[in-house]
Amino acid sequence: MEGIFLSNVHWRNIMTEKLEKLKQGYANLSEWLEHIMAAIVLIAIVIAICSLWAPFKEFLQTRSESGAFLKYMASVFDIVIGIEFFKLLCKPRKDTMLEVLMFVIARHMIIEHTTAFENLLSIVAISILIIVDRYFLKSKTLN
Repeated sequence: MEGIFLSNVHWRNIMTEKLEKLKQGYANLSEWLEHIMAAIVLIAIVIAICSLWAPFKEFLQTRSESGAFLKYMASVFDIVIGIEFFKLLCKPRKDTMLEVLMFVIARHMIIEHTTAFENLLSIVAISILIIVDRYFLKSKTLN
């Protein structure tokens, strides 16, 4: 009977080791996929920066029109958010994640035509993010 018990324990140990190796393989794969996505995002950011020239020329021609600057700023904000997202993919840190969220909220608040209530919600959301960053973040990494 002892032999059966030992073989059961041995079998469990082997299965646990295999499961741990499988988990490690998945973790490695997810890291590689993150790097691939970061590279794709970086390429998109470079292309977006290069393509800012046309909206800039359009802004120069229509700068006296209402909303011309905001239209151009929307393009710039999109790129800034992309850069912050790229940083988040490269270094997944809590403060980087909060920066991305703040830029997204700020973009919504500045660029979009929002109501006073939506602006209030945006301000409350940014305030909460600042409080979380200031008082609740101990470790700087997401892991």
